[in-house]
Formats: sequence, C-alpha cells, structure tokens
Amino acid sequence: MASRQLEDFVRQQCKEKGLSLRGLSIAAGLSPGTLHNLISREYQPSIFSLNRLADYLGVRREYMWQLAGLLGDMDYGPEVPLTDPRLKFYFAKVDKLPENARNLVVTMLKAVADYFQPPDNKGASSTD
Repeated sequence: MASRQLEDFVRQQCKEKGLSLRGLSIAAGLSPGTLHNLISREYQPSIFSLNRLADYLGVRREYMWQLAGLLGDMDYGPEVPLTDPRLKFYFAKVDKLPENARNLVVTMLKAVADYFQPPDNKGASSTD
C-alpha cells in the first residue's frame, strides 16, 4: 500500500488545486481510477504513475518515489558518490543523451540490476 505521506501529499495537492482524485488523475494523464487505487488500496505504484503525477504537480520525480516508499532503503542523493570510475564515465555520457535514450538505458539498468539481485531481495526494488 502506498505510504501515508503520499496519500497526505496527494490529498493536499487536490485540495489546493480544487480537484478530485479522479480529476487529478485525468489531468496527470492517468486512468481515472489509478490515483484512487494508488492511495486507497493494496497497490504498489509504478514509476510511470508516480512520474506522471510528479510532472503534473511540478515536483521532482524522486520526491514522489520517496513518498511512495520506493527509495526507503536506497542512497540515491548526490552526496552518495559512485566509487567505480567506469560508472562515473558512462553515467556522465548517458546524462547527455536525449530523454528517450536515457529512459532506455534506465530500463536496461533496472533489468540487469534485478537479474543479478540476490534471490531473497528479488522484487524489493520494483520501480517499473
């Protein structure tokens, strides 16, 4: 289930914008029931849904991921350095690619990371 923080944030945004959950969902480009399901049911939000909401609301995508509890056990901030120089080199190159190309690289990295993740943690980072 989505975190209470996410639910509170979404409800506050609806109030400030004078929108229902359905209205916010549609305005963000999601199906009408997606947002309701996201905050009211046993449903792990997808990165796609969270990104759509973040983009519409004008907040950082990572903020929405954090509110949804997807980053609870991960160090993802700029203060966490990459220790492998090869990663620094290639991530700097990837960062300069067009967005659609970066999205493809992120999808591939996720697939590789999920594949090599130890069996007892598989699925823990489901951030589609």
